[in-house]
Amino acid sequence: MTDSIKFDRKPYIVHYVDQEGKQQSIRRVPPPKLHTAMPTDKVELTKKLSDNFDAGDELTVKSINPRHANILKVENGQGQTTFISHYDMKVKDKIAPRLESEAAATGEDIPIQNDYLLWP
Repeated sequence: MTDSIKFDRKPYIVHYVDQEGKQQSIRRVPPPKLHTAMPTDKVELTKKLSDNFDAGDELTVKSINPRHANILKVENGQGQTTFISHYDMKVKDKIAPRLESEAAATGEDIPIQNDYLLWP
């Protein structure tokens, strides 16, 4: 069904050159997807971002990068696009086909794995 996007959390390596000119490598793991939206779905913006993207606007999800699954590229009715966090939207109409194995994950059912974000 939805074979074009896979949110598999496979680790990948980022190579870059630091300020001293040395080649560096970082191993990264994509975060888990914390929402049910897919490309072509309709979402409602819950927070004002700008004059073109106001709270309550209905937007269309254009794409979701598998390496940044919780950031969505959305488009308004005038063809303008922006990026939003999954915290700033709620799904209105599910248009894209779903996989049977896709769980409706929310932020509450996935534990925080970043200890540095927690208060002592």
